Amino acid sequence: MSATEKNRTPARRLVPIPLAAIPPGMAFHASLNAAREGVREGAVNPGYLTVIERAWKEMGLDGVLCLDGRPILYHKEYGELCPLPERIRQHKLFWNQGVANVLVLADPINVYLYSGLAEPEENEGETTESALIRILGIAEYAERIHTLFRQLATGRFYEDHREYFDPEKSVDAYLLKNLRAFRDKLTKGNEGFAGKGLEIEEAHAFIGRILFLCYLLDRDIVDIGKPDGEGRGTRFLAGELARREEGTGIDYLYGLFEDIRERFNGNMFDRDLDTEKERIRGHLGELSLLLGGGEIKTGQFSLWPYYDFRMIPVETISAIYQDFLAAEDKAKNKQDQRKTGAFYTPRFLAEMVVDVALTEEPESWEWSFLDPACGSGIFLVILFNRLASQRLAGIGKDDHEARAEALQGILKSRIRGVDIAETACRIACFSLYLAYLDFLDSPEIEKYMGKIGKLPRLFHNPANPEPPPDIPTIRKADFFALKDNAFQGEGFPDGRFHCVIGNPPWAERGSKQIAQEFMREAPRFLKTNGIGCLLLPTKILHNKTDAFQVDWIGRVTLEKVLQLADYRKLLFQGAKAPGFIARFRNAAPKSARHTVEFIAPKFNRDGLRDGLITVDPAARAWIPLGDVLAAARSGSTPIVWKQHLWGTRRDRKFLDLLQSLPPLAEYVDILSDLEKKGLARTKRWCAGQGLKAWGIDKDPSESDRNLKKNPWPLDTPFIEARSQAIYFILSREATISFKERLEKEKYRKDVLYSDPPHDLFFGPKVLVNQRFNKAAYCNFDVLFQHSLQSIAGPPEDAERLMFLAAYLESKLARYFFFHTSANWGTERDKVHLHELLRLPFPLPENDFIAPDAAGIIREIAEKVRAFGGNSRNQPPKSGPEQMSLLLSRENAKDIEKSTKTKKRRSKSKESSNTNTLRQEIDPLIYRYFGLTEQEKILVEDTVDVLIPSATPGSRNADIPTLRPVKEARIFPYDKEGLCVYGNTLAKTLNGWAGNEGSRYRVRVEVGSDENTGLAMATLRLDESTAACREIPISRPLADALQRYCATVSKETKTLVYERDILFFEGDSIHVIRADRLLNWTRAMALNDAARIYGEIVLAEGEDHAG
Repeated sequence: MSATEKNRTPARRLVPIPLAAIPPGMAFHASLNAAREGVREGAVNPGYLTVIERAWKEMGLDGVLCLDGRPILYHKEYGELCPLPERIRQHKLFWNQGVANVLVLADPINVYLYSGLAEPEENEGETTESALIRILGIAEYAERIHTLFRQLATGRFYEDHREYFDPEKSVDAYLLKNLRAFRDKLTKGNEGFAGKGLEIEEAHAFIGRILFLCYLLDRDIVDIGKPDGEGRGTRFLAGELARREEGTGIDYLYGLFEDIRERFNGNMFDRDLDTEKERIRGHLGELSLLLGGGEIKTGQFSLWPYYDFRMIPVETISAIYQDFLAAEDKAKNKQDQRKTGAFYTPRFLAEMVVDVALTEEPESWEWSFLDPACGSGIFLVILFNRLASQRLAGIGKDDHEARAEALQGILKSRIRGVDIAETACRIACFSLYLAYLDFLDSPEIEKYMGKIGKLPRLFHNPANPEPPPDIPTIRKADFFALKDNAFQGEGFPDGRFHCVIGNPPWAERGSKQIAQEFMREAPRFLKTNGIGCLLLPTKILHNKTDAFQVDWIGRVTLEKVLQLADYRKLLFQGAKAPGFIARFRNAAPKSARHTVEFIAPKFNRDGLRDGLITVDPAARAWIPLGDVLAAARSGSTPIVWKQHLWGTRRDRKFLDLLQSLPPLAEYVDILSDLEKKGLARTKRWCAGQGLKAWGIDKDPSESDRNLKKNPWPLDTPFIEARSQAIYFILSREATISFKERLEKEKYRKDVLYSDPPHDLFFGPKVLVNQRFNKAAYCNFDVLFQHSLQSIAGPPEDAERLMFLAAYLESKLARYFFFHTSANWGTERDKVHLHELLRLPFPLPENDFIAPDAAGIIREIAEKVRAFGGNSRNQPPKSGPEQMSLLLSRENAKDIEKSTKTKKRRSKSKESSNTNTLRQEIDPLIYRYFGLTEQEKILVEDTVDVLIPSATPGSRNADIPTLRPVKEARIFPYDKEGLCVYGNTLAKTLNGWAGNEGSRYRVRVEVGSDENTGLAMATLRLDESTAACREIPISRPLADALQRYCATVSKETKTLVYERDILFFEGDSIHVIRADRLLNWTRAMALNDAARIYGEIVLAEGEDHAG
């Protein structure tokens, strides 16, 4: 026995895993049988059982740690010192599987911790350990194991070692990048060999066959030889292709294809490959490079086999192929990928959809499933794996005949997929073949082919029925054109399914959503009370779909909406639109009293693999169906959904109050609407967007409308949307001529694409951009582009327009639009014109606002005038470009440097002046609307904390809501920490107590624990008030609190629902939550105060009743 083999079998367990070290929600399985038993007990997600079995077999594991049923840590022990080559070998296997996050290798002296999101490296034969997180002594590790597990459970471990956990360095990312590059080489062609490249569908089909072959080779199902040294069958194939001459190399490869077709059947090799063969001939070198682990783009070889298809899960390949399908759509439509809405769906997002569909459905193992737009088959593979793990639980690994019968039973009568694209159908078949073979994996599998049969043909193409399918699991068809009985007689007696599940294609921005049609058609194929669960674009909720929502919500029972807008840039790689998961039942709602569970998790970094999402208590709400229907009938459904995204119950109450006031729309005509309808103006002000020019290089035939003659003189002032001068009041000096604008942007001077009504450009007006981060009053005629919006009025309304400009720059306006506009905080920071006109805008004659409203308008207008009269608006003086004609080059440089310095100082001063004006304006706006102190808190926490945190661009972004409170950089939290929450809570409760005439008051103590990531506030009853005190939480108490938090949290595989912990202890009340600023704001204190007060009143009522 070799030293390595000896090391794989420790004489005893080096690191005992005490039960007390395992937090609630986690399970440590010390044997493979224990993991299998965990499936039956619900401690292991059945979809991960084959992954764990594979790792146990190939890596010789001694344990696996699961969180919410998903493996996150692999544990391996050695009886002797573990040498570097062995550690590197294990990490390569671990990285290739790409499922768990942490690998622990323990020998009698040291424990090594590796990351699964840091790629193995090798440089000139010397392997570096960039994935090695840290080395601990065996005794130190034993002491810290409790802390490690706890930090893995909370996500703190990943935060502390963020540099080691980069999703861009996962096997998924590397393989996808390389396969894309190889695909592009194939489609480009090779001039030395037939020149013409493959069609993109042909390239993807070829890559699919190669990947299928790699799986067969690396899993020892097919044996063509083994390489000398490191590597498996794929490495040997790469070497064979590299050493053979191109003529013999291509014959060798296609000979393998033919051999596999004969031995395994299936749909992978049933195309005519002769034409393809000639075009592939010139790419054998690149193929060899790919299979050997090299990099296609650079041509750099790898000294070791990068990819090991023993370990790479089938779901990874299926998800990667979803990206390929998007590329096909792009190629076909000659448009950007985003036009088709087809995007790479990560495995864990698909798993989340499956979890939402099947959670709390114990009979789902007997269900049948239909994916109406199956794409690469990612959903079908996940379902197949879960169903197979359950059905094979009582069948021995060597009973291939019984296992094959059970697996084919799933293909026959449990799953079906439909797609309109043939490539997608064939890839779905490919994915299912790999999953099927995964459960029959054995070097001797061909020996059993006589009994179990070859791979069944799964592809059913009604337009080309030859060869016919053995099992019509995947159908090429237009889902909308299928008849109601399309699946009848295929193992589905009534042709209906228990569940319709999937990710329908998303249409291009601004157009009607194709996904809506899938939502309409899905119930046709569902059994009565069957479940639909679809991943859909958020536009369906937030855009103008009121009529559709009334119809659809009236025909099905919408049970749950999981809004993923805050994760959009992280869950959908490359997508520009956010998505949500809708779970519905095929039955009309029983009554308008039905409620829809609305879940809007805010981004945190707990889910390193894009799949484990923590839902904080404030992120859940139950929306009465009657409210949704009423809003839909009044054309305001988007507001209902949007208010629940970031707003609390207190926010919604305040927003309802604001929306009861007269809106800006009461005073404003939208000129483009009037023009379309042929109506005359009836209101005092008018609004609209600026003009659109037409590019010099663009052909007029490309326009969807007739170009208009340019009526504007070229010396007309023009303000650019990017100008930093658009704040509060605009100066003439900030403009350029229309001619300069057209020339600079290379637009034609004689025609315009759109020429809006000229009233928008004349006289006093307010300019505001669609991103809603610039607004300014302008008192002169000026042109501007369509990304700027104008609200114009007569000269006598100048002060009111100045007031409007200042109001639009205020925190209150930002608060209102963040909670009510469709795009802001979900997709793009954008406020549409019709949303802008919903702004509450009561004028002094309204009874609701301040008695001195007219005086406030004059005061604000005067401040705006004064701001516009400062030195920044004076014409610029001669700069160094003129003076350098008279001075030496050196002096000119000195002056230029001095001028730039002055400009920077001037810009800084302007920014300071702007902030000062904003600070003066906000209190006046609050006074104008009569806001209470509590309403001001809602506004300021939204603007200062929530808006900067919404829809982060990357997982490493600085997100204020995720910071521990003591690390906050936002006033007042940066000064007082948790005591901001404590003082607000005490002040609110004590104010209510005083109003009730009570002599009792509360004082608050707060504290946090860094290791557990928890914070606690304790309210104590007293007869006097006192300022909040911060007191550290003891270690035993912190551990006890963490165990309790984990116990009461609800786990549903990919989702973890945190619970608000509020408990009474004598005269004390304790509030416990994660130490994130999101949970300890002043606004949260207001909500907690209401809840605590309600609990006290309820308890007193029960005492009196007793």
